[in-house]
Amino acid sequence: MKLKKLTYTILGMIFMFVILITINLQASNSLKAVVQSSKNELKKAEEVVITLKLDEYQNIKNGINAYKATLDYDESIFEPVLEENFSCKNSWELLKYNKDTKELVAIKKAGSTVPEEVVQVTLRVKEEIQPKTTNVKMKDIVTSDGKEDIRIDEANVTIDIIVEQEEIPEEPDKPEKITSNKYKIEGSYISKIAPKTTVAGFKKNITLENVTTTPKMIFTDESGNVLQDDSLIKTGTKLKVGSTLQFTLVVIGDIDGDSEITVRDLAKMKLHLIEKELLTGKELKAADIDEDKDITVRDLARMKLILIDLLEIE
Repeated sequence: MKLKKLTYTILGMIFMFVILITINLQASNSLKAVVQSSKNELKKAEEVVITLKLDEYQNIKNGINAYKATLDYDESIFEPVLEENFSCKNSWELLKYNKDTKELVAIKKAGSTVPEEVVQVTLRVKEEIQPKTTNVKMKDIVTSDGKEDIRIDEANVTIDIIVEQEEIPEEPDKPEKITSNKYKIEGSYISKIAPKTTVAGFKKNITLENVTTTPKMIFTDESGNVLQDDSLIKTGTKLKVGSTLQFTLVVIGDIDGDSEITVRDLAKMKLHLIEKELLTGKELKAADIDEDKDITVRDLARMKLILIDLLEIE
């Protein structure tokens, strides 16, 4: 009977021992490694920072004091990593790295008890590289709290190596342009327009370049009303070409802006010649019949001859 009790006692102790080992193993396996990258796409000669973080410390009580890991990267893509490419985080220190085996090891005096970044390494893409997808890994990770080795599953991050697209310079916008073999285009004025010219007639003598707007030309009177093709051009009519050009139209001899030469225009020119009522702007340009940029008696005479149909406007 005593032997039977002893047997049960031993079995119970073994059972408790197994439970304790299981709990301890669970604690040992609770740590997790996370690898993060500062960029997910890289071009030639660009750098990326890879960070190793330890996470899920739920069953870690005494603190992690050391770790060892192996950096796994594609040497055909990245330049060789040296010890100076590493940077310890959160008081981890005294890191050592073997460039031949790619193993690294570091310690922490106070012990790590909460999730934290432990190390960063800077990788640089080679100058000559083809586009592809690659993984950077931290593998064979082993940590310790001074009592036992705690092995952690490897962690990795995926990075796309892309070809840098050459920027094609945009072709500079060609300026909008208006030309004419009949009319005179000077600054913001278009002159030499014959009296009683319609919008449609004006358009026939105009050539446009690089104008893509619809409509390409908009004619308005001095009140802003849009003119139709059968409307008469008057001195003071506004013309908008495309999105950038604007002009004031000037009809020959049409000083008062009614699209024709009348006795009122003669009267205005005479008053100008004796400096009683001076003409300016578009009216002055309309009065310059011979286009010598000066209003003289010859302009007055020509206006009179046009009025009585003895002089034809070319």
